[in-house]
Amino acid sequence: MTMLELLVVLGVIGMAMFLGFYVVASVTKSALRNDTVEVAAALKGAHNLAAQSGMHHRVVFDLDKQTYRVEVCPDPIQIKRGDEEEVIDREALEKLAEQPNPLQAANSLGIGPGMGGLGSATSDVADAESPEAALKAAAALKGMRVGASRCGIAPASGGDSLNYKDPQQPNIHQLDSSSKGIKLRRVYVQHLREEVSSGEVSINFFPLGHAEKALLELGDDEGSQYTVLVHGLTGRIEVRDGPVDPDKHMRRNAAGDEEDGK
Repeated sequence: MTMLELLVVLGVIGMAMFLGFYVVASVTKSALRNDTVEVAAALKGAHNLAAQSGMHHRVVFDLDKQTYRVEVCPDPIQIKRGDEEEVIDREALEKLAEQPNPLQAANSLGIGPGMGGLGSATSDVADAESPEAALKAAAALKGMRVGASRCGIAPASGGDSLNYKDPQQPNIHQLDSSSKGIKLRRVYVQHLREEVSSGEVSINFFPLGHAEKALLELGDDEGSQYTVLVHGLTGRIEVRDGPVDPDKHMRRNAAGDEEDGK
């Protein structure tokens, strides 16, 4: 084999390797794009369901398991800005709900007449017009958010109404991260001061059509990235190819002016 023939062979091999890498990267980015579109669709669905039903909806992301689900919350929820996602004491709430007597529910929390001057507060529990009202009153004394704790899979989002409060497949959606390295890497959301890269985080949609401002970053091992933006005033969902500066999105108010972020 002459030197010229050898160079031709090496050139062909190099071209084949380049094309192979390009094809693999294209397939991976295609899968990433599909996952991003599905995440955006879930967010749009939650926004539409909240506006149509008049009930609070949210999309809950689990960054450790790389899953997400759409939930409906029957009670009003007050969103408070903090450093981390609030954890609901579901076990305590369930025990509270099992109490047949509202007054017993208050006593089970260690609250009763003559204890710290809370007798009048306990009467709110005892005089409640319904078990649900008693539950809210007793939970308020304990400092639990009943609304968030009652959130469950939204049947209208494709979930099974029989599985309400019992999240399981197909109600939980999984990102295609098994073989392509696709991952929801970071979430910025208005009620948290810092970015979220692990654990659960929720993005909230309200009955009047507005939403909680948020930014989600999805990427793969090849370095491709898509960014999903949630606009607060209108609830509009926007997908962009590539990174977006979180500060430029999260620190802008409804008028488009930058805020100090404090």
